[in-house]
Amino acid sequence: MGQLSQKTTMLLRWAKMLGGGTAVAVEQGRGRVCVPGELRGYWNDLTGKVSPDTLLDGGGVPLSVIAGGERVHFPIAIFQYALGCNDLYLIDGGREHLDALGACASWAVAAQHPDGSWDAFGPIGSAKYTVSSMAQAEGASMLLRAARLLDEPSYEERAKAAVDFMLIPIAEGGCSVHMDGQLFLEEYPQVPRRSVMNGWVFSLFGLYDMSLADCSYVEDFECSTRSLAAHLGDYDAGFWSYYDLERRMASPAYHKLHIAQMEELAAITGMKEFSAFSERLSRYQNSGLNRARAIVRKVGQKLTEKSDAVIVQ
Repeated sequence: MGQLSQKTTMLLRWAKMLGGGTAVAVEQGRGRVCVPGELRGYWNDLTGKVSPDTLLDGGGVPLSVIAGGERVHFPIAIFQYALGCNDLYLIDGGREHLDALGACASWAVAAQHPDGSWDAFGPIGSAKYTVSSMAQAEGASMLLRAARLLDEPSYEERAKAAVDFMLIPIAEGGCSVHMDGQLFLEEYPQVPRRSVMNGWVFSLFGLYDMSLADCSYVEDFECSTRSLAAHLGDYDAGFWSYYDLERRMASPAYHKLHIAQMEELAAITGMKEFSAFSERLSRYQNSGLNRARAIVRKVGQKLTEKSDAVIVQ
């Protein structure tokens, strides 16, 4: 698909996101049944990813539609759907949610490479990226919960392999940057680091979950949370939040996600830096002028940036 067609598809998708007309960017507040210190509910509310409109294959695993109409298995979408099912099962005890979690966990194990990685972006047509810290972490979070609810201890080993791969430096094919005593977790591994904010936090959630299952990961989690806390100013545009270090504006949906993620990190870690940043972003969001300014800049960026891969549904 040419860049013009991709651009048109992407803008139509983004317009739907602004109007709440797509499940790709449903609102994700704080987790509904999560408890700090426990492998129970997930840290963001992903239950909106589970709906009668979710496309599923014959085995009950979600499918994503990319530009051009092809239906593919996109690991991040599958893991988020499964985490939403986990929470719905904890909320209402519905067997269908537990079965869906099991189907996604089985798919994850079969799709995981021997080194613990998943090809996160190849299925959606990316020529630039393959692995992702966000995919590794969300896959681990899902497998750790499935291991307990489904009594499948082997899933915990698969989760450990996923996190171990995430912590490998980008220069060695992994998803992290180790620099000056800091640990950056990269949703889109590249040099120089892009450090997408929401992806880093989702990666931290997976690392936290692994630390609850195995205390040998506590040091890595604490190092990366301190690193993020020290760099929160990089994501502050003065009136809105940035999506990444390349200074892309966060969409309204991602800005709200940033707020929820900061609140949850504050609850997990007790670090005041995260609660203070959440409060600042909330003040930005309460200004209609700030919101309009952010949307105008976001649309301008979308019109000029080159699309590598586009998910339609």
